[in-house]
Amino acid sequence: MFLHIFTFEIRYWLRQPMVYVFLLVNVLMFTWAGASDDLTIGGTFGNIYKNAPYVVQNHYGIWCVFALLMTTAFVQSAAVRDFTYKTSQIVFSSPIRKVDYLAGRFFGSFLVSLIPFLGISIGIIFGTWVGQVTGATDAERYGPIVWSAHLNSFLIFAIPNTFLAGAFIFMLAALTRSSITAFIGAIVLLVAQLIAGTFLGDVENEHLAVYFDALGYGPFQLITKYWTVSDKNTRSVGLGDVQELINRVIWIGVGMVLLVITYVRFSFEEKIKKVRKKRREQLVEDAAAAGKVVVRPLQSLPRVTLSYGWSAQWVQMTRVFRTDFLGTVKGTAFIVILFAGLLNMGFSLQYAGKFYGLSSYPVTYQVIQLIRGTISLFLFAIIIFYSGAIIWKERDADLDQIYDTMPHRNWSVFVGKFLAMMGIVAIIQVLCILAGVTAQLLMSYPNVELGQYAVEFLLIDLLRYAPIIMLSMLTHTLVNNKYVAFFIVIALLIANAYVWTPLDVQSNLIQYNASPNYQYSDMNGWGPYVKSFAWFRVYWSLWAAVLAMVAILFWARGKDMSWKSRLRSARQALNGTNRLVFGGLAVALLLVGGFIFYNTNILNHYVTGKVREKQQVAYEQKYKRYEHRPQPRIANVKYTIDVYPEERNLVVNGDYVLVNRSTAPIDSVHMVFANRLEYRIDLERAKQVLDDSLLNYRIYKLSPALAPGDSLHLRFTTRKRTPGFENEVQFTKQISQNGSFFDNFDIAPQIGYQEQGEISDKNDRKKYDLPEKARMPKLERNCTGDCMDHYISNNSDWVMVETTISTSPDQIAVAPGSLLKEWRQTGSDGQPRRYFHYKLDHPSLNFYSFISARYEVAREKWNGIDVEVYYDKKHPYNVRDMLESIKGSLAYYTEHFGPYRHRQARIIEFPRYASFAQAFPGTMPYSESIGFISRIDPEEDIDMVKYVVAHEMGHQWWAHQVIGAYMQGATLLSETQAQYSALMVMEKAYDKGRMKRFLKYEMDRYLSARGTESLKEVPLERVENQGYIHYNKGSAVMYYLKELIGERAVNKALHTLIDQYAYRQPPYPVSYTLVDLFRQQTPDSLQSVITDQFERITVFNNRATAASSKKRPDGQYEVTIDVQAEKFYADSLGRETPTTLNDLIDVGVYGKPAEGKKQGKLLAVRRERMKQKVGKYTFVVKEEPFEAGIDPINFLVDRVPDDNLKRVNKLD
Repeated sequence: MFLHIFTFEIRYWLRQPMVYVFLLVNVLMFTWAGASDDLTIGGTFGNIYKNAPYVVQNHYGIWCVFALLMTTAFVQSAAVRDFTYKTSQIVFSSPIRKVDYLAGRFFGSFLVSLIPFLGISIGIIFGTWVGQVTGATDAERYGPIVWSAHLNSFLIFAIPNTFLAGAFIFMLAALTRSSITAFIGAIVLLVAQLIAGTFLGDVENEHLAVYFDALGYGPFQLITKYWTVSDKNTRSVGLGDVQELINRVIWIGVGMVLLVITYVRFSFEEKIKKVRKKRREQLVEDAAAAGKVVVRPLQSLPRVTLSYGWSAQWVQMTRVFRTDFLGTVKGTAFIVILFAGLLNMGFSLQYAGKFYGLSSYPVTYQVIQLIRGTISLFLFAIIIFYSGAIIWKERDADLDQIYDTMPHRNWSVFVGKFLAMMGIVAIIQVLCILAGVTAQLLMSYPNVELGQYAVEFLLIDLLRYAPIIMLSMLTHTLVNNKYVAFFIVIALLIANAYVWTPLDVQSNLIQYNASPNYQYSDMNGWGPYVKSFAWFRVYWSLWAAVLAMVAILFWARGKDMSWKSRLRSARQALNGTNRLVFGGLAVALLLVGGFIFYNTNILNHYVTGKVREKQQVAYEQKYKRYEHRPQPRIANVKYTIDVYPEERNLVVNGDYVLVNRSTAPIDSVHMVFANRLEYRIDLERAKQVLDDSLLNYRIYKLSPALAPGDSLHLRFTTRKRTPGFENEVQFTKQISQNGSFFDNFDIAPQIGYQEQGEISDKNDRKKYDLPEKARMPKLERNCTGDCMDHYISNNSDWVMVETTISTSPDQIAVAPGSLLKEWRQTGSDGQPRRYFHYKLDHPSLNFYSFISARYEVAREKWNGIDVEVYYDKKHPYNVRDMLESIKGSLAYYTEHFGPYRHRQARIIEFPRYASFAQAFPGTMPYSESIGFISRIDPEEDIDMVKYVVAHEMGHQWWAHQVIGAYMQGATLLSETQAQYSALMVMEKAYDKGRMKRFLKYEMDRYLSARGTESLKEVPLERVENQGYIHYNKGSAVMYYLKELIGERAVNKALHTLIDQYAYRQPPYPVSYTLVDLFRQQTPDSLQSVITDQFERITVFNNRATAASSKKRPDGQYEVTIDVQAEKFYADSLGRETPTTLNDLIDVGVYGKPAEGKKQGKLLAVRRERMKQKVGKYTFVVKEEPFEAGIDPINFLVDRVPDDNLKRVNKLD
């Protein structure tokens, strides 16, 4: 009987279109992703083949989340079909065993649920062929088909996840005999997965994914986390990987338990609905009174006055609203879905948003952002499902014929239903507000901004959701099949999200429900976005009203649902008031749309992505030939700057002294201009001979030519006007109402051809037949001509800067250098202005910033240097920490590296339109979204505020005193040494335990980023401005070098570098210079360390295999550690070659962590010269050991750092 039911289930589904629709959707989706870059699933992969084994498995793992709905559709139908079609009593009365019935239904639907997964592999394979045949993607980006990757994907993702999800959903559906319950179960399973992902996201919790990630994607990420490009192009995860196998066994076991529960609890007997006690008592009373005759006197019927006017229609509308709204929000399904969403939100608020294990203060905008990220999926599910359910409610209950005969207008019903949906969404938004406020209060954060919550959730979000609700309701109105309508709604939303990019359409007037991106800032509120966002919301609200009128005109009423009949009814309805309203809406839409077009396309302009790409191609093709043409260099700079924050306008008057430092006369000056600005140029003895306004390139002919050593003045005026509003608000970081932050590259013309204007992506360059582009020129030893430019700029060296800057009276403006004078006077516009006059104390890089905002200022002195933090009054939390970090940095760096050349060191907060900190001469802008709101536990946390400030202070020596030539290795001299400098400041404040935690995060980021390298990985000595190398690897390498040769030796090399190259004119130093200095300070026995760490890509494979301890009679503990160590050299794609091991590596023992701590005290550590793969080492420690192993502080680049320590076993 099992076989009969099983085969029947399969035959049934193979006759249904749903199987093939799901399969086709997957095929099309993954063909598109495989053939083109216009659709990406799971992110981009750099050098990884588009059909690499890793990509295949990543697609399967990600798609399993979406496949939950497909699995639910099949499995729940199999479980409830007999109850839905009222055949259960017939089937259950036949001679059939429960196990055969349940197993046949489940395994038949389970097998069918796997069919859509075939679409992933078919799509990837077909997309590979399409991409190569059509030329949409370069053939070099595809590798061979690795069939084992497709098979393993089925074995670790498709089969186990379908089994687990199917078992859970089948259990719910079979036991409750309800489809709704089954779909709720799918959502609950999804929530559980999202909660697990949030909890396991931190590096210190991720190992728990082996046990708690139900869908197996966490273990897959854990296994592949440190895979290189070569690994990802050739290897796949299978059941032979222990972590994945353990996870799959656990969760398949859970699925089997669920099936057993289903078998035990399922019954063939008809379920009898329980009746409440009061209802039972009423039924008894009714039965007792059934035989009695009740005689009552006749009464006259009340007089009723029929009303069909507007008041009656409004009453009807409000009753429709009340009925549909209350009927939905009181429903069990809605409550469960909402609870699941709130549960997911709660976990996210607790565990998400950590950086190096550090949390932030729950400022309102971050809480709102986090809530949106976690609730949006559930909110969209509610909108899509219930907007359809409300439209079909009467028809599903077979009451539509009665309902349609009632004397009501179409608009009162439709508008009532729409308002009910808006009310449902509003209820959810109110709950989101309550959840956010509760979270803030529970975290002891008192600055709750209810106004911000109200605007974001009850105004902005409702205006955004209304057009989506209207689109869905219109679709369900027009389409005569509910499930087809659901499919069309989802298809329309997906198409609207993805189709515009390949079409190169970026207008918010065309993309449905689009509006400018905006970002709230504590410093600036909604600032520059309000006008643009408001007009686009009006525009799309009018569109929603037009769609509502279409739905009202085509409202389904009566038995005849043919389009001919509905068109006839719509024409009849389009008269009188309806025609007037429809016409008025159309006129309003045209007027508003025209006004927006005028502002976004006439007053302002925008360039689409592909147009910009073609402009970059043209720029390189036309002007690349001028790249190495000698140009004068900027030597002295004066600015007069007027910032108008309220109007977002800017006027800059600059005066550059240009000097010919070449050996030949210069007959022309080439200039490149920043987009979106107006320029007026006055160049002495020059005539403009080219003005390419499209590509922002100009050439000026000098007469006479500028002789070597001669100079001339370049005077310019730059204006930034902000007329009307834009399609996407631009220049927000630079000019805003409170917190303007711009640098000289934003406002001034650049002298000479600028390589940054070229296309850098290698795949895009191939598409336009451009030659392959190196990230940076190759490293040279003893270079002169090729080292005349540093990596920041090709048109200046060290300059003096003097600035007079004015702003609004309530703001402070900060420019480079010391403040010489401050005053107030009436500006040219007749309004009061505040003026500041600054001048640099020492020639510096031609790279500096200007900032204006309403600031509180904390000021201290350190050895005559002004130590200042300019901050927003809402963010005082870490100001003291920043001041101490500046002073600690000044103390260490001046002692070990050399003097500080400025009279001030300033940290300056700017709005979160960008999230970084950056060093300029004497000033360090710092985003409000990072250090200013970090919440630090001084006893446990890595103090990233202190670290980032120390890093930026380090740049006052590394970059702003010694700057590398523009070639490979330049950032070793700046970013890596700033990292080392900050590590030394931290080390003076913290113990080895916290240094270990920091280095663990650094190593984790370096190892995981190797697999996403877009061009090639290079040794640290040849780093090409790759953050994961010069920051993350650089930290570990420099700290390891310090441990081996000593802090004094490292600092002596760095001090020598400062002495030789600080503020020196070109040629500039290269990384060889620094590495040679390190070699001079390194003993002969450790010279191989310099080679391995700086000149090669060296990877170790260290792990502890056993650790045991025995208590000695004297009370001490003898600890024995067995370790393995291997060393490899890797190439640019991560391919590893074994090499001889002859290295000093630490072996150590940790004590038991104190309660609440994550790491115990380091009881003993010893540096051993390891030459063999296997080693055994013995320690005697005074305290009871807890963990022991190799490289305990994570100094070395290790394939898998987490297996370095082993729990110590006690021996009798």
